[in-house]
Amino acid sequence: MIRVLILSLCVAFCCVACEETLPGYGSGWRGVQFVLNESSLNPNVYSYSFVGKDENLTLDTVWFTVRPQGMLPKKSSRIKLEQYEGQEWVYIYGNDGLVTDSVLRVLPRQAEAGVHYVSFDDERMAEHLVLEPGQLEARIPVIVLRDESLRDTTYTLFFRIADSEDLTAGDEAHSNIVLRIADCISRPSAWDDWFFAGSWSRVRHEFMIRVTGENWDNTFIESLTREDRQYYLYVINWEMRLENAERAEQGLPPLREDPDDPDSELVFPTVAYW
Repeated sequence: MIRVLILSLCVAFCCVACEETLPGYGSGWRGVQFVLNESSLNPNVYSYSFVGKDENLTLDTVWFTVRPQGMLPKKSSRIKLEQYEGQEWVYIYGNDGLVTDSVLRVLPRQAEAGVHYVSFDDERMAEHLVLEPGQLEARIPVIVLRDESLRDTTYTLFFRIADSEDLTAGDEAHSNIVLRIADCISRPSAWDDWFFAGSWSRVRHEFMIRVTGENWDNTFIESLTREDRQYYLYVINWEMRLENAERAEQGLPPLREDPDDPDSELVFPTVAYW
């Protein structure tokens, strides 16, 4: 009897806990959140570059996927996006290596609405920021602008899903996006620490673009199969040998990541393990 009572109490506690963990599911709660690239080390971080695009292109669109949470919408429901201020903690260490203080600082070079991207309340955005009745997935845009300031600096847009009159922001970890915008060579978010072509550097990236004719941006990188990666490593290493042979004939050292560092010769892997 006691065991039955204890079991009943445990079941009741779990039901209450579930209700608290998933607030609103039983009361018609309707939310929305991003679908992130969970295979990436930084699934919330994305990047876009105008490099390699038509010189006459003045704006472009980066698309993100969202899914409803809780009850599906029964009417056209507005999705609200908002920019927020990117910040980071800076830690101060003592002579003993222990943290003695910390300062919360605002990150520099943050994107500006109307300069680097179209404001989220612009009429061009309105028709896209909607979940239709019964819709299981939607794509929503961020319209990036090709401002002159992007030619030598990467600007970062920190934005998130906010509560609208129709939909609540979903899980916090899936409601925030960091988008880096540039018109110069910059590291794509898909080029992570395990990238098959080696650690990112401007020289490495520029060489790969030059000898393959591809932009090596997120869209291209994410489209590659293992066979594609192995093929491009073969092409890149072949071109690397030709490049260094030509440099040797001119009395120049092999191509380096850092021209002033003789130990920084540009070397590519020969096998794509994944």
